Amino acid sequence: MPKIVPILLALSGFLPVAASAAEPGARQRTFVRALEVFDAAKAPRDYRESAALLESLLADGFRNGAVYYNLGNAYYRAGEYGRAIAAYRKAKAYRPRDPYLEANLRQALSVAPGRLPEPPPPWWRHVLFWGGWLSFPEKAYGAFAAVVLAALSAAAALILRRGAGYWVAAALLVAGGVLGLDAALSDPDATGSRRGVVTTETVARKGIGKDYEPAFDQPLKDGAEFTVLSENGDWVFGHFEGIGDGWLRRDHTAL
Repeated sequence: MPKIVPILLALSGFLPVAASAAEPGARQRTFVRALEVFDAAKAPRDYRESAALLESLLADGFRNGAVYYNLGNAYYRAGEYGRAIAAYRKAKAYRPRDPYLEANLRQALSVAPGRLPEPPPPWWRHVLFWGGWLSFPEKAYGAFAAVVLAALSAAAALILRRGAGYWVAAALLVAGGVLGLDAALSDPDATGSRRGVVTTETVARKGIGKDYEPAFDQPLKDGAEFTVLSENGDWVFGHFEGIGDGWLRRDHTAL
């Protein structure tokens, strides 16, 4: 069963980013309140209240692994497995080595009634094999640090007239470029490889609108994951591993 992380542990991933908020402390207070509501919850509606507080933190574009992780926990306890899976997937970009996150994701997948085979990883994951171990911020910060060190190494080589310094600078520049590329590829909006999850039983259509024939023999159920192929207004076109492509109402999915 999912376990909410202790407040101090959760905040360890939350405070550095929240410190730059326009209203210092506001996000931290909302986050702690969400954890308190979760701990005191006795019914699905209480867990949905905790989820609503966490969703409010994400409403203005703020992104954080601790928020996504605890959002997944709240939705799981509320019985909304598709939304829980979507939140856990997003949390993994920020907390890829968190064993509790991985365990909770696998638990949500195992109980989701609409679970489908997971799509294979993109080809670049086989080349950038470390991508699943480093978080998105670590890749971005690592790329920046490597470029800065490359510039310093080149400057030192020029001043000291040491040819080896240029080789060090070149190696650091390459490392920075690779990490930067990996960070960019980790952003689904940049690569177009967004994932979605069905959040309620729904019928996928062959076109945009209820007048089109069903795309599949059976309705899709909560927790069915898909790759977003395109979007058009209130509809999303997705590829469902093992069964094909279809259009869904946006409000029946978590993207």
